[in-house]
Formats: sequence, structure tokens, C-alpha cells
Amino acid sequence: MLVLSPDSAFQLKLIPLNPYEFTGAGVELPESCETVERIRSSPEFGLRPLNESDLRGILNSITGDSGPKLSLDDIMKRAPRSLDDLSTDIPTPVLQGPVLMRPDLGSLSPEILKRQLSLDRSAEKTFRKRFPERAGFYF
Repeated sequence: MLVLSPDSAFQLKLIPLNPYEFTGAGVELPESCETVERIRSSPEFGLRPLNESDLRGILNSITGDSGPKLSLDDIMKRAPRSLDDLSTDIPTPVLQGPVLMRPDLGSLSPEILKRQLSLDRSAEKTFRKRFPERAGFYF
């Protein structure tokens, strides 16, 4: 798992103990990590209202119909709006996101993969040390 803030980034390996508790390991990533900068350059998460022409353009893009087409990139370039900013008297569709998910963080870069393998070993070691009776079931 990667956790990003405006001025720092952490890579974590979490092992769930129950739905509310985790154990594991983590490391702060250096400021000059190319992968982190690439992720930070993606659009900001939020709500983007859609109007009728947006919906028509998306539908034309999906179905291949003639008419103006619209890519989701065009919508994602718009500034996200808060719930308070969205009109509550007239319901409008909104696009929410982006949510960036990647099952295998190691595929982002060799640097991330190297850290991921190290964190896997460290998290497993911590789990075995803190919960030896439970570790036997999993490792």
C-alpha cells in the first residue's frame, strides 16, 4: 500500500489481525521517487458534476455513434467539487474518482518492488514475533 500526502509518502505492508487491527511494516519513501511523482501528477480525487452533453459524449464514445465524443480524461481535468458545492435541489450525475488501485505495487518500478519484498519479509517477521500462535496458520 502506498500512502501519499503533499509532503511525504509511505509504503506499507499490512497483515490484518481482524477487521479493525493490523500489524506490519512500513517505510517512508525518499522525496525524489519518480513513481510517487507520477502518481501525484494524476488528477485529484473528488466529485465532478456531469451535464447532459457530457453524458451524450460519453455514450457516443462507448457506442461508437456519430456525434461529439468525450473522453473521461476531459472530465477528470476539471477541478473536483465538494458536496456542498453541488446543487442539492436538482440532482445531477457526478463522476467520482479517480481511485488508483494496483494489486501488485512491484509492477510500478523496480525500486518499489525491492522495497515491497523487504517489507513483506519484515511484516512476516513482526507477525511471527508478536503472534506466534496465529502465524503458524498463515506462514
